[in-house]
Amino acid sequence: MENKLKLSAYLFKNLYHIKRHQLGLFFSGRTAKNIFVSANTYNSVINEDFRHIDKNTMELLIKAKVLVPKEEDEFRSINIENQKILKKQRQYHSEHLYMSIQPTDKCQFACNYCGQEHNHAEISIDTIECLIKQIDIKLSAHDYQDMEIGWFGGEPLCALDKMRIINKHIKILTNKHKIKNLSHITTNGYILTLDVYRELKEQFNCRRIEITIDGDKEFHDKHRFTCSGKGTFVKLYNNLKSIVSSPYYDKTKCMITIRCNIDQSNIDGVIPLLHKLYNDGMQDKIRFYCACVVSWANNGAGDAKTWKIIGKKSTEYILYMLTHGFRTEILPHRSGPYICIGTMKESLMYDAYGNIYDCSETAYSTRYLGGPLHLGNIHNRGNKRKNSALATIPHMLLSGQIKQCKDCKYYPLCGGLCPLALYEKEPRCPMFIYNIEDRMLINAIYRLNHIK
Repeated sequence: MENKLKLSAYLFKNLYHIKRHQLGLFFSGRTAKNIFVSANTYNSVINEDFRHIDKNTMELLIKAKVLVPKEEDEFRSINIENQKILKKQRQYHSEHLYMSIQPTDKCQFACNYCGQEHNHAEISIDTIECLIKQIDIKLSAHDYQDMEIGWFGGEPLCALDKMRIINKHIKILTNKHKIKNLSHITTNGYILTLDVYRELKEQFNCRRIEITIDGDKEFHDKHRFTCSGKGTFVKLYNNLKSIVSSPYYDKTKCMITIRCNIDQSNIDGVIPLLHKLYNDGMQDKIRFYCACVVSWANNGAGDAKTWKIIGKKSTEYILYMLTHGFRTEILPHRSGPYICIGTMKESLMYDAYGNIYDCSETAYSTRYLGGPLHLGNIHNRGNKRKNSALATIPHMLLSGQIKQCKDCKYYPLCGGLCPLALYEKEPRCPMFIYNIEDRMLINAIYRLNHIK
């Protein structure tokens, strides 16, 4: 049996020295399992000399797909698994309709990495009526269990009055079709007061709210400032603190997530922000994650060289979060091709002008208006397409047409991520590709420390 095995091509391995002892680690990209073994076993495995490895260890290594059959075409095997993953995801979305609405292109901020063009438009009553008719047609054509609205912008809360009108109609529709009404919102947090949080939670059935804070005050205010150049940290952080400390805050029903967008200018602002959140007792009340700044609508923001620096630096962020009670993921999971609006058959996004897209990054940009990713306008009956080219990305991944992903050993852990980035031939690789060995070690130490 042993002479018919080989090391997986999707295997990450290293030998670590811990307190005068050696620990061998194998992290399988095929199963996302992190296996630790003795130095002797480690050396035997990497030399493919299995004679002295005990039966239980061999079974573990085979089950985790550290070792795979010599004749196996692993890329093909991964994609057979991915087809099953996609089938389950599509089954889920056939029962749970997701729609995104961007009620305004207004925004109080002038962030230099934003790819949108803000012209201070709000969705009109006429456009709302057309939108509701479109959604009613979708709900009438299929039996769904629920519908979730993703509120996005611009800054959606700049058009809260219009959101209320749309939400009122959505409630009527979901009651009519006897399905549950859900929502979530991405907001800059500037006018997210406690009263607005309560309204979103109770009236919009909002399950999660995501705000962006790009470091502590020193770093955030250089990254995210108003159109007049004024810093925004104090106001939005005070809003956050007021909500999280209130008895009305319920993380089980409406969790607040903080996203920290990082480039080279604020890479050192993450730990001070985490420290402030910790000092204010928010570490177990919110979720926190970091994301690299990327080029949006071809605006040139972010680059692969900087992503590598940030990825390596993120080891410090993980260690701080683990030692201070934040919830964080250390190692990536096994993943199929990324699912988003662009790859969901029935999901669409509507902007304030009635334009229809299937990607949240394509609205409010002349780069995409009228192009292949623009599906039409709800005011034009005969000029609408169902899906854009983004819907073909999963098939392109499965068939190996996206060579950069086909040849990448991180493919089963990443799934290619953003379909828009793949379509534009600018893949957005995840942070973990730059510090996977650090994460393996942190995971092993964390598990060993929690073994009773």
